[in-house]
Amino acid sequence: MPKKKLLHFQLLPLLSGPQNVMLHILEALNPEEYEIFVMSKPGGPLVDAVKSRGFKYIPLPLLKHSISLLDFIVFFQLITLFRKHKFDIVHTHSSKPGLLGRIAARFAGIPMIIHTGHGAPFHDYQSALVHRFYLELERISACFGDKLVFVNHSIRQYYLSHHLIKPEKALTIYNAVSPDLLNQLETSALARHPKADCVTIGSILRFTEAKNIIQTINVAIRICQKRNDVNFIFVGDGEYYALCLQMVKTHSLQDRITLPSWQHDTADWLAKFDVFVLYSIFEGLPMSIIEAMHSGLPIIGSNLPGIAELVDDANGWLIPAKQPLQLEEELHIIIDSSASYAQKGRNSRKRVKELCSFANFIIGYKSLYAGD
Repeated sequence: MPKKKLLHFQLLPLLSGPQNVMLHILEALNPEEYEIFVMSKPGGPLVDAVKSRGFKYIPLPLLKHSISLLDFIVFFQLITLFRKHKFDIVHTHSSKPGLLGRIAARFAGIPMIIHTGHGAPFHDYQSALVHRFYLELERISACFGDKLVFVNHSIRQYYLSHHLIKPEKALTIYNAVSPDLLNQLETSALARHPKADCVTIGSILRFTEAKNIIQTINVAIRICQKRNDVNFIFVGDGEYYALCLQMVKTHSLQDRITLPSWQHDTADWLAKFDVFVLYSIFEGLPMSIIEAMHSGLPIIGSNLPGIAELVDDANGWLIPAKQPLQLEEELHIIIDSSASYAQKGRNSRKRVKELCSFANFIIGYKSLYAGD
């Protein structure tokens, strides 16, 4: 029997949440059953990760993150490439690949079209016009796909209640970490040795608008100016990294607020934290929080539905998004409640093991590909 030709279409060539989710899926597939291709904008670490695993890589140099007139050219390139390779399955990730890729795949006659939405492109902090624009694009995109995978129940219910997709096309598959990474994270949990006189609050994230990093850094600066028993570590990179680094330098807080850029040894960095924070303004089901929970950390998160499916009072603290003064007030309380960290961390590990099973994650996607 010939192998199925499977294409995964990403936007950015990074190794953040959506890309790592994709790699987890592809690594679990039988290479005797699937010929695997990955497509994205070229030039980032994802390209090396794909090639090192023996997968075939297709670059799209004209693909841009923002809406562009070049999208029309990319759309016709996609139709040409899909017809040339005669893929059996096209699986898109994130909003722009989900729009261009699903429509192009349908025009090219691809038998199975799957999209994983790692978070909706519309959220409560957009203008009404922008919100409606992205909502309608999602409604259109859904018409061209066979299945839409949501990474949490909250967004799926929103799509269904607003009639953005037919119920038979929608399903939820929770993100999960690979067994190898899970072992590293559990080892980091055992290696954690909190300092009695100082709390370390950390995060691993992209320095983007979605992650609300500028407000988070501002709050960290104000906290450090008021007390000496806390340090912050923000691991990551992105368009706001240089600005955030300058903010910290301007206040001469480099020794208290560490920004080491992007690092690959996730488990080692998580082992340095006492508490994990992610104060985003929109999310799907963040891999960074899942990893932090596996490493035994209590979580400070914004009260978005996707985060709230992972975090509650038992294993952390939920704070209204875009309320930096409330975040600052809550952080003072959290820093003073370090005695609760160990139990909340244990609750994190228990909860994430129940909710984000790697076995269920892989079974879900394999069943999709098999047409079950």
